[in-house]
Amino acid sequence: MKKSKIIQSQKDLQKIQKESLEQALPQQRRVLSASDKIKRKTSNLPDPAHSPIGWKDGKGYDHIYPWIHIPRIHPLNSGDTVIFNNPNSPANQLILGDNLEVLRILPSECIDLIYIDPPFFSGRTYNMIWGDTNEVRTFYDIWESGIDSYLVWFNARLWEMRRVLKKTGSIYVHCDWHASHYIKTEMDKIFGYENFQREIIWDIAVLSGFKTQANNWIRGHDVIFCYTKSNNFVFNKQFTAHREEYIARFNKINKEGRKYFSGRGERRYLDEVVAKGKSIGDVWSDIMSFQQIPTSKEKIGYPTQKPEKLLERIIKASSNEGDVVADFFCGGGTTLAVAMKNKRRFIGCDSSRVAISVTLDRLVKVGEDMSGVMSNVAAENKAMQLGLAHKERTLKAKIPNIEVSYLGVYPIDKFESFPQDNFIDFVLTCYGASRNTAEGITDGYRPPSQSEPILIGPSSSKKSVEGETIKKFFDEIKSRLEPNKLVNAKIIGWRFSRQVVKYIKILEDYIERNNLPVKLELIPLDSKEFRSRILQRYPDVSEAEFFLRFSKAPVVGDIKVKKVGDLEYEFEAIDTFSTNEDGWLVNCQWDFDYQTGHFCADKNHILSREKTKDKKRGELFKAILKAKHKFEKLGEWSIACKVQDNLAGETILSKKIEIK
Repeated sequence: MKKSKIIQSQKDLQKIQKESLEQALPQQRRVLSASDKIKRKTSNLPDPAHSPIGWKDGKGYDHIYPWIHIPRIHPLNSGDTVIFNNPNSPANQLILGDNLEVLRILPSECIDLIYIDPPFFSGRTYNMIWGDTNEVRTFYDIWESGIDSYLVWFNARLWEMRRVLKKTGSIYVHCDWHASHYIKTEMDKIFGYENFQREIIWDIAVLSGFKTQANNWIRGHDVIFCYTKSNNFVFNKQFTAHREEYIARFNKINKEGRKYFSGRGERRYLDEVVAKGKSIGDVWSDIMSFQQIPTSKEKIGYPTQKPEKLLERIIKASSNEGDVVADFFCGGGTTLAVAMKNKRRFIGCDSSRVAISVTLDRLVKVGEDMSGVMSNVAAENKAMQLGLAHKERTLKAKIPNIEVSYLGVYPIDKFESFPQDNFIDFVLTCYGASRNTAEGITDGYRPPSQSEPILIGPSSSKKSVEGETIKKFFDEIKSRLEPNKLVNAKIIGWRFSRQVVKYIKILEDYIERNNLPVKLELIPLDSKEFRSRILQRYPDVSEAEFFLRFSKAPVVGDIKVKKVGDLEYEFEAIDTFSTNEDGWLVNCQWDFDYQTGHFCADKNHILSREKTKDKKRGELFKAILKAKHKFEKLGEWSIACKVQDNLAGETILSKKIEIK
């Protein structure tokens, strides 16, 4: 049986950091050749041979965004490993965490295609999509100092994306008029002017544009820049159907009955043209935006969602089956869903728990539809999988697992399944400590200084460190004391019972009476004290930049049920609140046919929240805790409510009801 695990070792992370810092700018010729007079008087010509904004030779972006070695964990919980029918294939990856930290744990040259739809430089309000504090904090950082800080923030991520991209790989960056010209200039410097392939214009003009109140030209397009890692890249030419007026030109028929038209000394046959289609150029006007099709079944409900056809074109063109596609601003998971449907593997990440939850739900539906089996849910569903006819199973696609992992944002409930040894490794990795190999020490651990022994409590947040364990730890420290050498002993755990707190007081009195060079300190793992201890290892990192949080699950007291019509009911999650300090609920999802361990949000309740204003916090999202649903038939149904708060907390409460 697979165990919960920490993904990378410190050695792996140090190797990746070394490769990133040693990464050189692409060798490229000068594009501009100014006259000697201009050269003498100008030092800031906009030439790609100059370094990107914020970059420093030998340090990359480490001097602005220092490397922080914190662990990525993959819990054993069933919801964090989704199994379909191909568990032997490398698992697809979905990661909750800041994308710069995620990029910095990925090995070099591991990705075939990157598509990103980053926050446009168009204002904080427009880009606040999910309502998580992590997201809001990131956006504040982006616009704090205008376009300069935006480009430095973006360049640091592009720098790592170049490193993780394979030599045959491509990257597509989706943007709009607010910053596209600045982004193009910076990408020329990072990826190389000669590796710029195309500027794709996606025509998103609203068909009813004459209704707009804008006293200007109607905005009608987005920009997608395509760059490659080298001049040897994957590209599969794409075709689309010819327009009717072009087809109408084939108005002649030969002896065999084949339609054709002739011109410029050549004859073209309709059947050949239709079979092949028309080569697609760099202006895409055949893919509708959600502005043009507001009733699309694909819509999840957030403003920057892109249609699947757009991603399908990019993924088919610049990758092959089995390749790895990545999206480091995955949002609602469109890129990952399309990659999955087209038999590509994927890596996706987002700093929002709501986004990861919505994405996972979407991917589970896609995987079950493609494989023809239910994922690892209740026992009866596993039995159903095993009972499928061999013919049916072989006709369906083989779908790899999906692994959900956490980097810098750690829901406390995920540690319930952690083996104690792995939990100890997690805490020590955060703290920068190592296991002590001294004879006789079993529960104590020391950093390299040997002067700060650490005792780590149980992995379960429901358990306290036991007094007996503390006594053993203290006795071992006391037996090794040296005159005039202070030992700062730390006891780290989720919680400490009243009895333990009293016992520590007794030990402190004993230490004082006997004048022992020992100091005991209780440090809750999810406290500011623990966070500040870690920050001491990174003197160049500010509190605001430090991306590490332990999140508690919200509370849902009950689900209130009210019949309002024939098979129609209203539901409300009552006595519901966030248990995190400064926390509030930002989203509520509903599943009206819930199967244990397999939450599947109703399409009308994927995002149930409203934007409001708070006197202290300003504009924010708050969850709508009510829902209405009409059932298909009478009988017993299991319903479930899933709520998320602004600090990455999430809870599911289910209830069985009788529809009469």
